[in-house]
Parts: sequence; C-alpha cells; structure tokens
Amino acid sequence: MNSQRIAQMRISPLHIQQGLFLLLALLVTLIAIQQFQRWTQASDAALVKQQIIHSSVSYRAVSAPMVHSNAQSIRPVDGLVSVSEAAPQEKWVF
Repeated sequence: MNSQRIAQMRISPLHIQQGLFLLLALLVTLIAIQQFQRWTQASDAALVKQQIIHSSVSYRAVSAPMVHSNAQSIRPVDGLVSVSEAAPQEKWVF
C-alpha cells in the first residue's frame, strides 16, 4: 500500500539524491556554525579569565601590605562591651 503512494508521487532517484545532498549540506552548515560559536565563546571566556586573573593579581599586590599592617595593630580587649554600647565602624572597600 505504501509503495503505491510512493509510485503516485513520482519520486525519482534523482529527487532522493538531491534531498539527501541538501540534508548533508544543511548538517555541515549547522556543525560549522556550532563550532564557530564554540570558538568565539572560548576566546571570550579566555579574555574574561585573563581580565579576572589580572585584576585579582593587582588587588593582591595592593592589599597585601594592608593585611600585614592590620595584623600587627590587633590588641587584646580589656573588658567586654555589649552590643548596644559598641559603635559600628565604617569600612570602605574599593
């Protein structure tokens, strides 16, 4: 029954060959686009990673002496202070 429908549609082997070639061309195009997107995302990610590493290295270089000087200025507390008596200290982080 299916063969009768195919015979009525008059699909020649040339049509089948052209359709398969079209599908192959579409598949190759989609794979090429996908690989191009992966390549651009990988280069963007590498650039962002490089910027993060650069900024974290410069942050460590600037903040390292500050951490060392703060560690030396810590002194023991003489008495206990309640939460209501202690004034909050403002800290600026850049």
